[in-house]
Amino acid sequence: MKHVIMGWVAVLIVGGALLATPVLAAEHDMSMDMNHGSMQQMQGGMIMLGQQEVDGVKAMFHLMPIDPEVLPSGHKATHHLMVMFNDAKTGKSLDSGTVAVKITDPEQVEAKPVKLMGMQGHFGVDVSLDRPGLWHFRIATKLADGKVRQFHTHHVVK
Repeated sequence: MKHVIMGWVAVLIVGGALLATPVLAAEHDMSMDMNHGSMQQMQGGMIMLGQQEVDGVKAMFHLMPIDPEVLPSGHKATHHLMVMFNDAKTGKSLDSGTVAVKITDPEQVEAKPVKLMGMQGHFGVDVSLDRPGLWHFRIATKLADGKVRQFHTHHVVK
């Protein structure tokens, strides 16, 4: 039973990433860049948190709500955090390296860093945004070029 549930979670995550691909491609071609202070958008359940460019790398941030009924017992994740990285000049996907996130909750308590896993064109991790308020995501990367970069975005849970 546990393997079946985990299989469904994987299917939902991959399906969400595939559904997001056309939206992300269209967003990449937009002339106006959105940053972490921009208005958040929601398309098909996917929450677009915006994008940010640091040292020639563009990061695009997304949250996907997770249906609690498909999670194994005791798993408390509410969302899947996804980050896609692209070379700002060429648009080429950057999908190798190390990525971690520190999440600050609405009470300003910062959690320990959590590593994001590489997943078919993006890095992702399940997170628990379990109460209303402003949540901050501070993302640190060391991609294939060896440079350390830091990104920031946020989301308001209502």
